[in-house]
Amino acid sequence: MKRVLAAALMALSGSASVCVSAGVMDDLIVVESLDNTIRGDGLHGEVLAAVVTRPKYSGSQTSSAVVLPLINISYNDALYFNVHRLGYWLPWKFEDDKVRFGLLAEQQRGFVATDGALLAGMSDRETATEAGVNVAWDSPIGYLDFAYLNDVSDTHDGAAVKVMLSTRLIERGKLFIKASGGYERMSRRAASYYYGVKPEEVTATRPQYAAVDSTIHTYFALDARYRLSKQWSLNAHLSNNKLGEQIENSPVVDRTNVTVAYIAAGWHF
Repeated sequence: MKRVLAAALMALSGSASVCVSAGVMDDLIVVESLDNTIRGDGLHGEVLAAVVTRPKYSGSQTSSAVVLPLINISYNDALYFNVHRLGYWLPWKFEDDKVRFGLLAEQQRGFVATDGALLAGMSDRETATEAGVNVAWDSPIGYLDFAYLNDVSDTHDGAAVKVMLSTRLIERGKLFIKASGGYERMSRRAASYYYGVKPEEVTATRPQYAAVDSTIHTYFALDARYRLSKQWSLNAHLSNNKLGEQIENSPVVDRTNVTVAYIAAGWHF
């Protein structure tokens, strides 16, 4: 089952899995789609061709620009894939379908030593597959998603709790603007695996390090979409992720605020 989950996520992520480096919460935040065209019977979705500016890895001062396909698809409003989250909504619905329960899997991407000078000589950190459960509430103030995930790939043997809220700021004609925010509580084991320094990796400027507790990251994001037609749109995204204290203290981190931006052309079906 672990191998099936990992293979499914890698297949759906496609080239994005290769190009995207490590990130807490992943740098591209998964939230509710910008409008409701993804919902409904049959296969619905959107594919964005995006130019993304982001750090080489979360905590790096060096950023890079890459072209990535960002995929958000849904089948019968039950099975879905959103950027890096594969999920299934269970048939239990409450409050006129406003409260839903689901199963999900995500990838926590690793890094290679060539991603930054602070990583030189370190062993690579592998991509982890995390799976768990979530509950979503389409509340009067916005879309709230609570998720609990655990490593099922025997990579870091840790867990994460993620809480995300998104709300529409503007919905006027062809223009949509949405704000979102939230936090992730990353376990001590996961933080130590990705941001710790092993005894054999110690140098004169890189002391041994391991997280002593779980850590909390917070983020805020703005998304905008302008509909050119029923099938095409222009999209923009800007987000900032504040790394948790246990990661800030790591000697392989030299930036504690992770900023990600992209512009994209979107095709909807």
